[in-house]
Amino acid sequence: MLRCFQKLFIGVPKYQYFRNCGITASATKTHLKQLPKCLKKIALPYHENSTVIFRIWGISILTWLGFTSEDEGKESELIMTLKRAVLCMKREQYNTAEQLLHIALKIAQEQQNEQGIVYCFDLMANLAFDQQILDKAEKLFVTVLQILLSKGTKQDDLKVIHISLKLARIAQLRADLEKAELGYEWCLEKIKNQRNDDLDTEILSGVIQDWYAQFLLDKGDNQKALFYLKEAYRVCEKTMGANNEKSMLLLNDLGITSFRAGDIANAEIFLNEGIKIGQKVDDQTHVGVLHANLGLVLLHKGIVEKAKTLCKEAWSLGKKNMNNETMEQANYCFEQIKMNLGNK
Repeated sequence: MLRCFQKLFIGVPKYQYFRNCGITASATKTHLKQLPKCLKKIALPYHENSTVIFRIWGISILTWLGFTSEDEGKESELIMTLKRAVLCMKREQYNTAEQLLHIALKIAQEQQNEQGIVYCFDLMANLAFDQQILDKAEKLFVTVLQILLSKGTKQDDLKVIHISLKLARIAQLRADLEKAELGYEWCLEKIKNQRNDDLDTEILSGVIQDWYAQFLLDKGDNQKALFYLKEAYRVCEKTMGANNEKSMLLLNDLGITSFRAGDIANAEIFLNEGIKIGQKVDDQTHVGVLHANLGLVLLHKGIVEKAKTLCKEAWSLGKKNMNNETMEQANYCFEQIKMNLGNK
């Protein structure tokens, strides 16, 4: 039996939380006749599969799929097929990935490799989720969960928790908010007593809190969302350090949520810090969104010239990185500035 399969389930996909959701603010007479409607949450590519599990949370599934000294003969064929499928999923070559996973499943079944079979189902579920085939994804995740539990896996096992987290997300996408909230809260409760056991547990705890915060934002519960975002950010700093893409994204979310909660001072602080980190990360695709968001916050404060500068920087970064989302937010920022000046 492959020992490397034992950790494969710990990874959690990097869900997009519709990070472009709008932020509505009430008008203020002090500085603006009309406030900017929306700070932009970063709409990450929808790589919801196990190939980019924790790509921004710092875990690589390909490392987990690496060979051990015992991985020889018939088992190496399964490992190689899974690695190829994982790479195809990462590249969004979904049809090829599906074919390879069925080949891998057949190999695992022929070898009577139970862990391999379950992992194939898990990847198939993630692949379906990638493509928003939610019914198929849910059925496969439930199948994996049933197999794990039937084999004596405990409910507070990380494998069970992370699959339950995905099921909560599916419920959220179906707008079944009650079921989604029960799922997220169950995951939080189960991870609570394990949080400091090891790095995988700590990271999974951070992801649960991040996802739950995004769910709360969808519900408009800004104060509660802030609490969980701060916890997610704390975990991110502890496990990955401060200067990484995930920290930047969380600071953007913290800035947006603070703005929605009426805490303009902290919104500015969070976004400024996110921009500083964004200047240090390798992938600067989304940094411009933070510039535009900060421009909108400063516009709210009546600091128009600085807001203009930030919007220009956002547009330039969007063009440089060929990121339409950033350019759209920069253009929105420009529109708000013009509207403000026109209403004076």
